[in-house]
Amino acid sequence: MLVSPNNRPIGRSATYHDFYAPCREAVLDLQANAHRIVSLAGTVAATGQWTWRISLDDVLVAVSSRSYLRARECTYNLERFLEALPNAEIVDGTRSVRRDRRRYPEPSPVTGIHGAVVPTARPLKLSGQPLPLPKQGSRGVGR
Repeated sequence: MLVSPNNRPIGRSATYHDFYAPCREAVLDLQANAHRIVSLAGTVAATGQWTWRISLDDVLVAVSSRSYLRARECTYNLERFLEALPNAEIVDGTRSVRRDRRRYPEPSPVTGIHGAVVPTARPLKLSGQPLPLPKQGSRGVGR
């Protein structure tokens, strides 16, 4: 997947790669042969929205990462992909991020005064119940 400087996807591979190495080779091949690619923009019959695709030697190699309501948006984003392709940096390895479910490493134990291990707080489980109102006369947080 090629992403813009603001981390928005611009385009992606037309095929799925099971492993990182073949994916990397496909990207390097596409970059090396960028002068031979053929691009095409068109509409999806079912929705009327615009998408673009890129072929190399009559083989589909890249597609837009989303569809567009207007032809000019589609063309603009295709041009951004073509501009970014030759100089795109390829990262080592991969990362897996699911929509709104990022995996963070487990927190390491924190040592306190005199080397004692400080227990970490457990994540809160929300019950879906409304929070109780503070008692009168008690000071709320931030007051």
